[in-house]
Amino acid sequence: MNLENIVMAFQAGRMVDGLAFIGSILAIWLALRIANMTGENPDSNIVAKIVSTGFGACVVLGSWQAYTFAQNTFINAAARIEMFGVDNTPAPERTQGFLDFVGTTEVAATPTPLGIAFLAIVSLMIVTLIWVPRNN
Repeated sequence: MNLENIVMAFQAGRMVDGLAFIGSILAIWLALRIANMTGENPDSNIVAKIVSTGFGACVVLGSWQAYTFAQNTFINAAARIEMFGVDNTPAPERTQGFLDFVGTTEVAATPTPLGIAFLAIVSLMIVTLIWVPRNN
C-alpha cells in the first residue's frame, strides 16, 4: 500500500458518496411528495397512510446508511494514512491537518450530527404531512 493508492481509493469513495447523496436527495424529495399527496387526498385510507409512512422510513433509513458510509470514507482514509505514517507523506503538515479534520480512525456507526439532525427533520416532515389533519 502506498499513499497514491490511498488517495485514489479516497477519491473514488468520494465520487460514490456524491452520487449516493444526490440519490438520497431525490428519494427524500419523492418521499415528501408522496407524503404530501397522501395527506392532501381526503380518500387516503389507513393502508395508504401506512404504506406512505413505510416508504418515507425506508428513504430516511437508506439515507442514514449512505451518510454513514460517506463519513466512513474519510475515516478509512485517515486510518490508512495513519498506518502509512504522516512523516512518510510529501506534505506532513497538510496530512496531519487532514487527520485532525477527520478526528478519528474508529469506524462510525452513525452519520455526523448534522446528518442526523437533517434526517430527523425530514422524518418529522414526512410523518406530519401524512398524519396531521389539514385545515381546508
